[in-house]
Amino acid sequence: MLQDLIINLPKDHLKHMKVYLGRYLHCSKDPDRVMMLISPELKFDVMRLVKDLIKDIGAFVITRRYVMDRYERHDDYVPGCISPALMSEVTKILTLKEPVPQAGWLMFDHPCTVREARCLLQDGVLPTVTLVLMPPPPTAPPTLDPRTPARSFYDQDFEGLKFAYKSTLKEVYIDPDELGDPDKIATKCFNAIHACASGAQGPAQAAHADGAPGVYRVLLLGAKGSGRRTQANTLAKHFGLVCLHFDELCNEAKERDDDVADKLKKYGLSVQLKAEIVRRRLAKKDCIDNGWVLTGYPVCGIDFERLDTMPTPPNRIIFLNVDWKTCKERVVGRGMDWCTGREAPIGSGPRVLPHPANHERLDAELDYFFSEALAELRAAAGITAVEIDARIPIDKVQIKVQAAVMASPTFNIEYCSQLRNVRGD
Repeated sequence: MLQDLIINLPKDHLKHMKVYLGRYLHCSKDPDRVMMLISPELKFDVMRLVKDLIKDIGAFVITRRYVMDRYERHDDYVPGCISPALMSEVTKILTLKEPVPQAGWLMFDHPCTVREARCLLQDGVLPTVTLVLMPPPPTAPPTLDPRTPARSFYDQDFEGLKFAYKSTLKEVYIDPDELGDPDKIATKCFNAIHACASGAQGPAQAAHADGAPGVYRVLLLGAKGSGRRTQANTLAKHFGLVCLHFDELCNEAKERDDDVADKLKKYGLSVQLKAEIVRRRLAKKDCIDNGWVLTGYPVCGIDFERLDTMPTPPNRIIFLNVDWKTCKERVVGRGMDWCTGREAPIGSGPRVLPHPANHERLDAELDYFFSEALAELRAAAGITAVEIDARIPIDKVQIKVQAAVMASPTFNIEYCSQLRNVRGD
């Protein structure tokens, strides 16, 4: 409780402690953030279902009318004009208002359009599970109607929102005879929420283990020459992730015409600018929907703390352990074909020459990583990080990396203890 108070610094300490005791004393999982999408074909008492759910999960309800009331009081509100970006900002304020972050939230009629959903995702209003209540799929597909049915301002774009929140989607099939029994519907929704909390959701994520996240956000850490980029590229192809390397992100940021590019050109990289470059890239649609694997960042404990406080922090942290001598031998052995620009081993052809970037300040970089950075990164990563011996052949390292990504959590983070009946391989 003391740790929770220090981290959140609430205004009303007594109220915060009551919420903590009521929800977290016998529970170690994160608060539920539930987005509920209901098919227009289903006709039942939605308010009754919401009341039953919040009794079970203890979350706060955020409705579109509640958001609109605050939206119309905003200083930037323009009568007769609805701004998705401003509505997203108002929604984010509501989700961060105490004690909503500690108790979780449930939305069932907001957002209504794909554009509003995209704004919410980029602002960091991310559900842990998106429940899609729909009738069971028919045995034969119905005839497709290209016309979109008319809907009002408060009606949701059902198919569009399913696509926007596909990374946390969990379909709940409601039979016609169950529409008159709200208790059965609430039980199905409650079971679906707990199934997603154990990792049983996520499209195109290869094989899933019970307890693995629905969308993989992988951080590969290691010294130069440890094989980070090679393993990241292979891992991204296997799981359909977005492969990110900090050097490439930095080069892209310099080419843009914005304030970050101006600061990079004038002052160079700083801790704040590095974090801003990474945060903006991780907030894009492809990273949120498909997950990502990041290399080249962070390089110290301060960078790791900033990455961990972003809206979409990594949920898998993997260290590739290679000794100093092996790293240097690998880097020195790399060359580049001066005609094609592709990387190739030294001595593999007459056009392959040593790359100057592989030799400048190499000893200093390796000394800094093994003497200072590695200890800081291990301390910041904590007990949930996985360490892999990367001196073995590349294909065997990749097998271990994939197993570490799909594995169930082996530690209870809150109590720093080993979980029972869990396999870590």
